[in-house]
Amino acid sequence: MILNSILDIIIILLILLAIISMLATVLGFIRLPDELTKIHAAGVTGSFAVELILISGFIYFYRYLHVFEFKFLLAILFLFLVSPVSAHMISISTIIFNKKVYSKNNKNEAKKVLDDIEKLNK
Repeated sequence: MILNSILDIIIILLILLAIISMLATVLGFIRLPDELTKIHAAGVTGSFAVELILISGFIYFYRYLHVFEFKFLLAILFLFLVSPVSAHMISISTIIFNKKVYSKNNKNEAKKVLDDIEKLNK
């Protein structure tokens, strides 16, 4: 009986933490100045929130429906591996297409990355 209520509390806390993380993602999209920082907000907190919801779904299915859903574990692993890679690729394409990169000291921070890409292409 106590384990049931503890698992219920864990599921509720995971979902609440996911909601807070999604609100942080939306706030980041609204407040942050350029594409690279917005990608960071979406890549980190957005995928974290989805993973928390998947973990709470896995616990729910295992506890109440007595089903070990391997699909949830695969989805969690897939998001854990693919989300940083996709955010990195989008940020590199943003730099390559010379979008304006936000900098507090007005330096061209993307120039170093573009020079490295040119060296690799030679």
